[in-house]
Amino acid sequence: MIALAAAAALLAGCGDGGDGGGEPESTGPTDNGVSALAPDEILSRATTALKEAKSYRIKGSIKVDDGKMDLDLRVAGSDVGGKLSQNGATVELLSVGGQQYIRPDATFWQQNLDSPEAARNVVKLMGDKWAKVPAENKDFADLFGVASVDELLKPDGSLTKGETRDIDGVQTIGLVDTSAKGGTIYIATTGKPYPIALQSKDVAEGQLTFSDFGATFDDVQAPPEAQVVDFEELRRK
Repeated sequence: MIALAAAAALLAGCGDGGDGGGEPESTGPTDNGVSALAPDEILSRATTALKEAKSYRIKGSIKVDDGKMDLDLRVAGSDVGGKLSQNGATVELLSVGGQQYIRPDATFWQQNLDSPEAARNVVKLMGDKWAKVPAENKDFADLFGVASVDELLKPDGSLTKGETRDIDGVQTIGLVDTSAKGGTIYIATTGKPYPIALQSKDVAEGQLTFSDFGATFDDVQAPPEAQVVDFEELRRK
């Protein structure tokens, strides 16, 4: 399968930076005072702000062992929708009310099944439907764990204040992770102290951005039963 473990590695520390349709409150002119606080307190306030927003989008790319991984995820509480792409293969993801679904493209099956025939059979069976993942299947747990704000914003080492920076019109202050993996998380210094971007120590390794704080994602909902196939049935193909 696509290297889902890489998503867990990203989320474990200050790894990297997204995009979005809605404007965060942090575009307002009023200074929110976080720049004067200690780094850990700034991060604490950013974590609280993101939880209170209840929804957001995270988008960007990261470097993994066998290539580049692109992420575009919408998070609404514990629900997640979006996609992950690597090595030319894409998997759409959906988790609603604790139930997980995946919708891989044909390239994904070609890369991850034992034979071209098996891949063709699964593609034919699925069509444009979602595969319902059994609760006991933990293969996708790391990826869907992106809904955990505490894991998303958890640094690997201690934090120090970095540079101030304008990111898409939002004034931010950087919090630098001093661990070997490094990375910087940029927090809005006006309006709500939302996390705006995560950047790897080496920019080439990836960056993600946060946006659409508090947005309603109409597409993050369970698909109709007619659009769902059983994941275990797929595994037997």
